[in-house]
Amino acid sequence: MTLSILDSIFNGFFGDLSHTGFMLVAALVLDRLLGEPKSWHPLIWFGRWVDLCRQQLQIPTDASLIRQRLVGVLAWLLAVLPWVAMLLAVFWCLPGWLDNVVSVLVLYFAIGWQSLREHALAIYQPLSAVPLTEDKLDQARVAVSYIVSRDTQNLDDSAVAKAGIESVLENGSDAIFAPIFWFMLLGAPGVLLYRLANTLDAMWGYKTAEWLHFGWCAARVDDVLNYVPARLVVYTYAVCGRWKSAIRSAKQPSARWKSPNAGPVMAAGAGALGVKLGGEAPYFGKMETRPILGDTDGDAPQPHHVKEAILLVDKSVYLWGLLLWLLF
Repeated sequence: MTLSILDSIFNGFFGDLSHTGFMLVAALVLDRLLGEPKSWHPLIWFGRWVDLCRQQLQIPTDASLIRQRLVGVLAWLLAVLPWVAMLLAVFWCLPGWLDNVVSVLVLYFAIGWQSLREHALAIYQPLSAVPLTEDKLDQARVAVSYIVSRDTQNLDDSAVAKAGIESVLENGSDAIFAPIFWFMLLGAPGVLLYRLANTLDAMWGYKTAEWLHFGWCAARVDDVLNYVPARLVVYTYAVCGRWKSAIRSAKQPSARWKSPNAGPVMAAGAGALGVKLGGEAPYFGKMETRPILGDTDGDAPQPHHVKEAILLVDKSVYLWGLLLWLLF
């Protein structure tokens, strides 16, 4: 059945959903088999477009807060909306079966399940060596530096494990479950909108003088788009791990420390694993003290917890896939 543009936008509620579960599973299988393209991922091209938008529009930081934010909103619209409009136009022109193929490909490019597993395993494998030599620890430090923003060159094995676990839990929500959520709700245009908005937050959403106001729109839109998926992930981690500990940890005030979404997700994951995350971590040459995430009497992070975090995300993906296949 050929989906109209309205079906593509609102297929989570109004369209023919008979193929949606199949498209989801197909995209997940593609991701696990092929992983993320290394040199020609569409987001690389999008990043270049984003840089061009910023160069043309960003104004000096001594301009008024209102002006900087308005320019940031305009830059966000210019960076994201043309691509969503282009995808809608493609759906308008495609014959019946091809729109499903395009939908699967869009979701495949938006999901980072296999990529996240590969990054995490690159941390776990050298870190779990017995005995743990300085060379192996250095390998793990380098591997974790690819997925976290903190300083990693002097981290001990527990701190490396902690950084890896936190990134796996947070990115499980951002790179896997949120794209699936928006695909099921709004189809390929929805998942494309989410992935581009999430990428813009990663590029512009910093709380520095240069980005605080220009990137305000990017950060807030990402918070809004991740709000519901993050809450679903909290309960998913709880179901797939230690329920009581995960829910209790996610409800702690300390779980709001980083953002409305990342904190609860990491806290729930920590509780589900029975590990204690957060605490001190070095950022840009300074030690930052963060609240404890998870049970205060949880275990200190160890290499095996990195693998357990991967397995928690895997089980969560299987659970979502099964439920959505049955529902749709």
